[in-house]
Amino acid sequence: MAVMVISVFPNPFTVSKRLIRHVWRKGAMEALVDSIMRKKPEAVDPDMTVTTAAAIIAKRSEQCLIVAKDDLVGGIVTSTDMIEKVIAVGANPEKVYVRDIMSTPVITVKVNASIKEAAEIMSDYGVRKLPVIDESGALAGVITSLELARWLAKMNDFQDPALNALAILKAEGQGGPYR
Repeated sequence: MAVMVISVFPNPFTVSKRLIRHVWRKGAMEALVDSIMRKKPEAVDPDMTVTTAAAIIAKRSEQCLIVAKDDLVGGIVTSTDMIEKVIAVGANPEKVYVRDIMSTPVITVKVNASIKEAAEIMSDYGVRKLPVIDESGALAGVITSLELARWLAKMNDFQDPALNALAILKAEGQGGPYR
């Protein structure tokens, strides 16, 4: 059963060009993607059921799964995809497969790209999760808008309340800056 639902809601957590320019002027975005990405996330098979994928995604902070075959990225599926494309339409998650709801072609960034390049890709395509691939096209990691916001907040010495809010920062003295 193939289920097709397209979301048209704007994404409030996408990286803005204004924010990129602000931090770029400070010279902070020359660092490489591999310095902030989550290294080698578990990839899932496109033939996995949504129920099985949901059990995996529930344990992950980035709330996405990279779909790969033979370590080559073929798509991405998020918890939002599962809700909008399966649960909300009344489909049985035991009978729907990841391949039916994954986003493809997937937008990626190379492991040796700058953080600025990754931020611009996220902004241009309106994505919050960006798989990172190595020179051979194999999955190397994933970068999320939350990790990017945390890094930007740190580069800004935690002085920008808007960045701190996006990065989900705690007040000082409450067990560290992040939840």
